[in-house]
Amino acid sequence: MPLGSQSVPSFARILVLVVFVAACSAPAAPRSTTDRDTASFAPDRGAFTLGPNDLVHVSVFGQPDFTPPATGVRVAPDGTLSLPLLGAVPVEGLSAEEARRTIEAGLERYLKAPSVSVSVLEHASRRFFLFGEVQEPGPYPMDGPLTALEALSFGGGFASGAKRDRVALIRPHGEGELEVLTFNARTPGPDGLVQVLPGDFLFVSQSGAGRFSADVLPYLQGFGFTLSQLSALALAYDRLYND
Repeated sequence: MPLGSQSVPSFARILVLVVFVAACSAPAAPRSTTDRDTASFAPDRGAFTLGPNDLVHVSVFGQPDFTPPATGVRVAPDGTLSLPLLGAVPVEGLSAEEARRTIEAGLERYLKAPSVSVSVLEHASRRFFLFGEVQEPGPYPMDGPLTALEALSFGGGFASGAKRDRVALIRPHGEGELEVLTFNARTPGPDGLVQVLPGDFLFVSQSGAGRFSADVLPYLQGFGFTLSQLSALALAYDRLYND
């Protein structure tokens, strides 16, 4: 959903003002606020474990009464999957294969040598955030590994005035810790093949000046980010504009 269609409550406006003032008064921050270097250029499905709101298809071979609908079952907010016979099965943090083994182990109490298949129809719990000078900013679900350049394509193209030669990938590592990677999307090279991980932010700057504090922070606040996290994002982003 475009940022302009979001309603911003008064407390979020106050938060934006506080963060904006803090960003303007603080000394210039380095691009990263952590020494961690997690950039990877090899596809890795290890981050794509099950989480709340993922859509999962479960099939019990030869047992239609114990098989959920073919349209799939959503993982509940508490990380469980509601299945016939078994009830709520904890699956959060498990791979599809690990979930399959867990379900089979539970069914062994009722069936002889059950055979189960588990496939993920939608990884709704795993998403990245694309903001800045793109046509369609917002959060996007990740069904598998993506490079930074592939992730950019979700935004429907660059907006007029986008600073394409210095796109930022910002990766939170906890309270106030951010790893910032930059790449050139104007003349794509190997740096644009860095893997995007769930929870990453991609920012496309506007040449000259940006409106990060006014447009993006209220949106992120709605996703539950803390004041410290938002302040760190503001500092990192303003640094990118001013370099």
